[in-house]
Amino acid sequence: MEWSEIRVSTEEPCAEVIAGLFHEWGAGGVIIEDPYAIRQHIAEGSWELHGFEQEYLERSSIVIRAFYPAPYTLTPKQIDDLKSIAGKTCHIEVLAVRDEDWADNWKAYYHPTRVGRRLVVKPTWETYNPQAEDLIIELDPGMAFGTGTHITTRQCLEMMEMTLVPGQRVLDIGTGSGILAIAAAKLGAGEVIAIDIDPVAVDTARQNIKQNGVESRVAVEQQDLAEFCAPEADLVTANLTGPVLCQLIECLISLTKPGGRMILAGIGQEQWPQLHTAMIQKGLIVESTNRDEDWVAVLARRP
Repeated sequence: MEWSEIRVSTEEPCAEVIAGLFHEWGAGGVIIEDPYAIRQHIAEGSWELHGFEQEYLERSSIVIRAFYPAPYTLTPKQIDDLKSIAGKTCHIEVLAVRDEDWADNWKAYYHPTRVGRRLVVKPTWETYNPQAEDLIIELDPGMAFGTGTHITTRQCLEMMEMTLVPGQRVLDIGTGSGILAIAAAKLGAGEVIAIDIDPVAVDTARQNIKQNGVESRVAVEQQDLAEFCAPEADLVTANLTGPVLCQLIECLISLTKPGGRMILAGIGQEQWPQLHTAMIQKGLIVESTNRDEDWVAVLARRP
C-alpha cells in the first residue's frame, strides 16, 4: 500500500499543535522529528546516542510528518491553517511512501518512555532494564494512534495512575493502539472494555493486549459510541478532540457510574472553555486539569 506523507518543516515551537491538527484531519500516523527534544532525552540518559547522526542532532528545525492513504492532497484552507501555526516561512511537502518506508521511518523516533511514576511505554522491538516498581507497557502502535509520546496520551496515563483504584471497571473510548486499556489493566483494573470505530485500531489493540498478557481482563470491540451499550464504569477514558467530546458528553456521562470519574483529553486550549461549560451544565464536577503546551486533559466526577 502507498501513503501520502505531508511534511512540515519549521523553527517555531509548535510541533504538538501541528501533530494534533494532523490527527484531527484523520492521519494514520504522525512523526515529530525534534532534535532539541532528542538531545534532552540523551542528556537525561533516557535515550541512547546511537541511531542519530550528529548532523541531525545539530539541526534547529522541527519536522512534523503525517501519513494518509494515497492519494492525499492538502486543501488551500489546510495549508493556510498550517502556515498560521508553523509560520509563513515553514516548508510544506507532499511525498509518496510505501508501507515498508513508513514502518522504518517512524520506528527510528520511538523509544522507551517513562510516564508518571511507574508506567514505562516500551516499543516491542526495544530493550529496557526495568526498575523494581515499573509497569511495562509493550507497544507496537502500527497505524493506530497512541504511542505514549504524544502529550494527550501522556496526560491520560498520568491522570489514570493517580486515579484508578485496583478492581475498578474501566471503559476506554477510542482506544487506538490500546495503550490506555493496557495501562488500566497493569494498574490493577478488574475489567476493561475498549472500543474503537476503526477496524485497524481494533486489530492493533488486540495484538498489543495479547503482547502484554492482559487479554483475560481487557476486551476490545469495534463499535460506534452512539450505538454502544454497556454497564456503567467506575472510570471512563476518552482521548479524542474537544468538539467530539462536546458532542458525546451526555453519552459519556451515561456510561459512568454515579460517583465515577472520567478522564477526557485531546482538548485544545481554545476548545476547553466550550467543553468546560458543557460539562458544568450537565452537572459534572471538574476535579482537576492537566495543562501541557496547548493541550488540556480533565478529570471529572459524575455526582
